[in-house]
Amino acid sequence: MKRTISSLVVLSAGALLSTSVFAVSLNGTQWQTIDDKTGEKKAVIQLTESGGKVSGKIIKVLNKEKADALCTKCPGSLKNKPVEGLQILSGLKADGNNQWSDGKLVDPESGKTYSGKLTLSDNGQSLKLRGFVGTPVFGRSQTWQRIK
Repeated sequence: MKRTISSLVVLSAGALLSTSVFAVSLNGTQWQTIDDKTGEKKAVIQLTESGGKVSGKIIKVLNKEKADALCTKCPGSLKNKPVEGLQILSGLKADGNNQWSDGKLVDPESGKTYSGKLTLSDNGQSLKLRGFVGTPVFGRSQTWQRIK
């Protein structure tokens, strides 16, 4: 009986530790963006992971009038690239607790580049994106909804 209880305690502890050690993967997930100012659904973003870093690109612009738009205000190599297919998130590293930080994000409407971080909800169905300059206190957030 003591051996059975000991085995259950060890197995339970192992299960708890294993869930906290392995980070959730965002690789291949797709997210519906929702404008934080207007509440409008704007685009679908696909996230990928490579080398421990998360990046994201716009795979679909929902407003048909803007679907063929170019990122005329974007910096550097992104300037005048189609918005559909544009990589807007890069370099996000897992911090644990369903958070990724130290990344960069580009706003294709303004062309501005921000520091960024992501926080995945406990149920995995929403993703909070925080873009900021300097410190996260001075920035904007959007909550994206998981598609798949």
